[in-house]
Amino acid sequence: MGEIRELRINEIIEAAISEFLEKGYDNASMEGIARRANLSKGGLYHHFKSKAEILIAVNQKFTEPIQAMMEKIESAPSLPDGLKQYLTDYLTYWDQHRRELSLYFLTMDESFSNPELMALYKDSAREMFDYFGYLFSKGQEQGVFRRRNARAQAVAMISCLDGFLAYLLIDDTLTIETIGAEIHHLFIDQNLK
Repeated sequence: MGEIRELRINEIIEAAISEFLEKGYDNASMEGIARRANLSKGGLYHHFKSKAEILIAVNQKFTEPIQAMMEKIESAPSLPDGLKQYLTDYLTYWDQHRRELSLYFLTMDESFSNPELMALYKDSAREMFDYFGYLFSKGQEQGVFRRRNARAQAVAMISCLDGFLAYLLIDDTLTIETIGAEIHHLFIDQNLK
């Protein structure tokens, strides 16, 4: 993607985030997004065919840093260290990007009535479950982790993370440090042999 096109896409994504958060998905409009991005409606349609397509692009943009965090896990001194660092980085990232986190949950809600978005979520969830299941299995094979259902551990850990993030938006008394330490303990420390 050319540098100018990438800059324009990022401007549209930022405009869309503001539009979606302010008006909700249903009340957001292509016209409103175009206005916020200083584009004509036709200019916006040149880049995106629909509101749903923009929402998908927004979600893909959010997952880029998460993918980078995942890539670092296996290069850590040990698998438990890599997983702990990932958990810390993941929670810290979302804590520092609460605006985007709000939109993440808004889009998750929208996915229940949008088949295209639901397909994206299903693929993403399946990839996460498979990858972390693989890591827990690998830890078992290395004799680092106890023998358990690796995929179930992966699903439980990811569900715990997403659930905590939702409550982080709701309850100002929750902290990344306290809950993060508990998540480390539950999914890594208690899993060690």
